[in-house]
Amino acid sequence: MAWYVQRLKTKLASGQYATEAVQCFCGATETKPVTEQDRYGIPHQMQLCLRCGILYASPRMTESAYATFYNEEYRPIYDGDDGSETEENFQRGSKAATALQALLAAHDRHVSTVFDIGCNSGAWLSTFKASGCTVYGVDYGESRLAHGQAKGLTLLHGGIDQLERLGVKADLIILNHVLEHFLDLKSTLDRIRHLLTPTGTLYVCVPGLYLNDKNRLFQNAHPWQFTAETLTYVMECCGFEEVQCDQQIVSLWAVSQNEPRPIAAVPSGLVPQVYNYLFRDVTPIPVIRTINKFPATERKQSLASALKRGLPDITELKGSRAGQSAIIITGGPSVDGQLDEIRRLKAEGCVLLTIERMYAWCLAHDLIPDYVVCLDASDDVAESFATTHPAPVHLVATQCPPAVFDAVQDRTVYLFSTPQRAVNVADYWHAGDYEAITVINGGGSVSLCAMAIALTLGMPTLHVFGFDCHLSAGGYASGITGVGAQEQTFQLRIGALDDPTHRIFTTTAAYTSFAQQFFQLMRLAEQAELVKAVTVYGDSMVNVMAGERALFLTPMGALA
Repeated sequence: MAWYVQRLKTKLASGQYATEAVQCFCGATETKPVTEQDRYGIPHQMQLCLRCGILYASPRMTESAYATFYNEEYRPIYDGDDGSETEENFQRGSKAATALQALLAAHDRHVSTVFDIGCNSGAWLSTFKASGCTVYGVDYGESRLAHGQAKGLTLLHGGIDQLERLGVKADLIILNHVLEHFLDLKSTLDRIRHLLTPTGTLYVCVPGLYLNDKNRLFQNAHPWQFTAETLTYVMECCGFEEVQCDQQIVSLWAVSQNEPRPIAAVPSGLVPQVYNYLFRDVTPIPVIRTINKFPATERKQSLASALKRGLPDITELKGSRAGQSAIIITGGPSVDGQLDEIRRLKAEGCVLLTIERMYAWCLAHDLIPDYVVCLDASDDVAESFATTHPAPVHLVATQCPPAVFDAVQDRTVYLFSTPQRAVNVADYWHAGDYEAITVINGGGSVSLCAMAIALTLGMPTLHVFGFDCHLSAGGYASGITGVGAQEQTFQLRIGALDDPTHRIFTTTAAYTSFAQQFFQLMRLAEQAELVKAVTVYGDSMVNVMAGERALFLTPMGALA
């Protein structure tokens, strides 16, 4: 390997491998240098784009130089071999494809024809072929292709052009650690999109910036480096919409039914996120992305079932509480100590909204909610409606199981939708003959959903109780129904160690994500002039995060 590294350096130094300066995907050229060489000491200048937050190589090798490099040095340096495949590696890839099949099934993505671009020996395709799929793979490594071809796989030497010549559309295209090698992201992803059926899926796996060792991350074969957010920006500009994308980055994408995002529409806030991660002495926690844990098939079935009931949509209630103040009851243990304050605010005329799992808690304390918000699609959520009251309006998400609707069938009920990635919710509503719908984006939390609904109803002042976002001795409010397991806890410090007022919280990734989403929601509400003041009662992590000492990537200002 060392010999090939030195040969590559020599070719670069002599100009045998030509290089060129390039601009970022977004078109900007203003950058902050990140590294001068890759993990093996090979010249490789990565730049942080100060406009969009993407990391990209400039200068980098030209297309012809890269082509020669992949044939002559790439495998010996980065795979540590002579380019031939072993049966052990092949079987490892085949097992990885089994995990991909499970992921596709969870999102109700159907596959019959599969393309693998950069297929190596075709190991992933072997799993899909064994499941009855028609498979095609392309790669520039002839020796690796031979291993899969000997197993009867249709593997072609070359690139995307080979697949374009087939005249076949794919239900699934696999880009496993390939996209970060593309030189022209826009044109290449456009070509890939046209190879997919209208309901097809693109699988993209690349090394995520936040969850890899920064000292080992960069390599000269990777002109691009992404976070989940910067990759999402690129994919939306190229006509895709997210099905799933985590920070690892393991992701699924569908062909968007909408116009592509304009490249000039750069997301805000991404540059400081990446900058702080790369250059600050203290590593802040990245933005945590949530994934709907309920299988898409079940959600679609629940959605169709809910709409058959002919219930009214929450659109009819928009603005109906204009100018009033809202009490939001959520399930953290601090709410138990706030009963007097809640009763005082209720007596002053504040409107009371509770999440479904705190419905029984409210009734047990003689607090009759004005609204009960149900978002959860869990089977046990119906337990929250074992006892109901005739006064509240029950606001139920269409993804909730039929048992919830059965439990409140004699009560006042309104439906609302939530964003369902790669599910065309509008089609379901049209089939149900609804003229207007309202989509409430509550992220992954019914507590946030209740806040968003309060704003939708026109209440600009929120009093939030039990939104603790960390674990204390109580765990949950006493009397909450159907609690879940609080697993994989960690400690999160907010504030510098030398600051005597710094706090350390025991929390979870989900709770931390809800806290981050709280600030995103309130920033959006401020921009839309929907919110005037928010008070979060009790020992909530968001109150500490709101201070200037917060070590989070997303800039967070104190709320009124």
